[in-house]
Amino acid sequence: MILEAANKYYSQLHSDLHAIKHYVQNNPGAFITILYLLGSVSGVIYLATLLNKFSVDVFHHIELTDFLLALLSNPMLVVLYTTYLALVTLLLKRQLNRIPDPKKPTLWQKIYHGFTYPLLLINPTISLIMVLFFMLCFYSFIIADSHSEKIFSKKTQTYSISLNDAIQSNKTNLLREVQIVTSTSKNLFIYDNKQEKLIIIPQHNIGAATPTFKVDKVTKQ
Repeated sequence: MILEAANKYYSQLHSDLHAIKHYVQNNPGAFITILYLLGSVSGVIYLATLLNKFSVDVFHHIELTDFLLALLSNPMLVVLYTTYLALVTLLLKRQLNRIPDPKKPTLWQKIYHGFTYPLLLINPTISLIMVLFFMLCFYSFIIADSHSEKIFSKKTQTYSISLNDAIQSNKTNLLREVQIVTSTSKNLFIYDNKQEKLIIIPQHNIGAATPTFKVDKVTKQ
């Protein structure tokens, strides 16, 4: 019964993907736009997860421009998103070329399709979208979590940032030993290593950001 459901599932998916392929061939611009918007969604998930680690709600600080450029907020997002699309393409091609035959079951097919059986009962296109979207959210979350841990551990590049106008809390035009968390069209989010807190600075108040390097002390004998 499971393999019969799998056979029906992949047959329908094969038909749906052929229809999608036909649409893409006739509307390449729309397809590229959809892919980019999905990438932007992964970027927003990354920003939301990252800033949530610092108790900041990203949706209070982003605009439409930030949403469209969210995929570019971390180079690793671009690399993983491109890799993700390539792997999904290869996986779908492999699966569609190996539609299970219910008359010739194998142990692997029984185990694999037994594990994925609940998905086989859903419309194949809907279940595919659900799985792909979950993976899209998952890797964005993992990157954001890893980045925040590096910031808290003070392992990312530090900067000295000069300001056009002094911050009222510390009345200084120069911030030393800070890490850049992320940025939006309006604000720069930095982590102050000394105070161990997040500081939000308007972009128009940024004079310059200069990387700082630790100088190793040489012991003379």
